[in-house]
Amino acid sequence: MTVNELTKKQEEMIVRIKQNAENKGLSKKNPILNPIYDGVSDIAGYVLLKPKIMWILKEPYDDFTPAGKPKGGDWSLMDIDFRYGISNMHKVMMQISYAIHNNLDWKKLDYIDDNPDMITSLKQCAYINISKMPAETTSSDTHLWDCYPKWKDIILEQIKLYNPDIIIFGNTFMYLRNDLNITENDKPIYTVSGKWCSGTYQKDGVIFIDAYHPARKGGEDGSHDYVTSIVNAVKKVLNK
Repeated sequence: MTVNELTKKQEEMIVRIKQNAENKGLSKKNPILNPIYDGVSDIAGYVLLKPKIMWILKEPYDDFTPAGKPKGGDWSLMDIDFRYGISNMHKVMMQISYAIHNNLDWKKLDYIDDNPDMITSLKQCAYINISKMPAETTSSDTHLWDCYPKWKDIILEQIKLYNPDIIIFGNTFMYLRNDLNITENDKPIYTVSGKWCSGTYQKDGVIFIDAYHPARKGGEDGSHDYVTSIVNAVKKVLNK
């Protein structure tokens, strides 16, 4: 797919996300609650890069009412430019994406705040969520199991549209596993030691990484182990 074709398809997807929220009664006027759109920020970079990486995380958040209820939305994750700082979650995602794109080991990753190459690497990934609506800062499994059927068709269409080579699941593999036809009978082709990444699967040429969420707790050591486990898992599959 060309850059122009994918750009047009992504614009159409944004309209579909908005319509889906309205049709399912998820959008509200009081307090204002609209979807937060997801996809690829740097489409030209995504089209040209190999391997193409997709992150599937849980749900975004925006603002809150005085009572602590989510509100806001109607903006795009693709517009994030990190001018106001980079969260620890995004730093971890940048390190992993940059390492995979450049075939680097952890020891060669010198993370510097506002490193333009690492920021670019994340922008050249597909970045989507299970739910597209503003939510709490933490997400329960029960809540996401309720959200997933409302967005399933959109998510599966996004996967088909962006056609990634690698999908990294941020504690979201369980929701999509059956719909991606990776059954309980499928064994991981590579089982990762440690608590941050439990297994790697490959089906129809796509690598699926069943990992914990990149905002996991664990401090600097946790970040090191998390990044290393995912990068090593990808290398293990690509080099087998």
